[in-house]
Amino acid sequence: MNAAEEVERIRAIYPDAAPLVQGGQTFVHMPGLVIATRSGPVTRDALLCPHEHGGYKTRLFLSAAIAGPLANWTEHNLFTRKWFTWSWNHILAEQAWTSILANHLAAFR
Repeated sequence: MNAAEEVERIRAIYPDAAPLVQGGQTFVHMPGLVIATRSGPVTRDALLCPHEHGGYKTRLFLSAAIAGPLANWTEHNLFTRKWFTWSWNHILAEQAWTSILANHLAAFR
């Protein structure tokens, strides 16, 4: 997949999205992303990792954990910042990045 095109697709739904590159891999930073949860909306900075990271096919990192039913939150340092993610695997990288984002966000509903 073409990273620039995938970032543009995310920008179509979230205009503040910006690509960040580390180790030759593109991530997508989304500051102030509003996340629909079972308890109501919460806002977090988000970092989409549309490729393998730490044994997971793709990841969504957040600026802070979200209280609720998701388990096994872990802390990671990326781009000189602490990020948090939960145990949520099998979101395949071989799909549109907007689909990867939507599938990760579905965990909160």
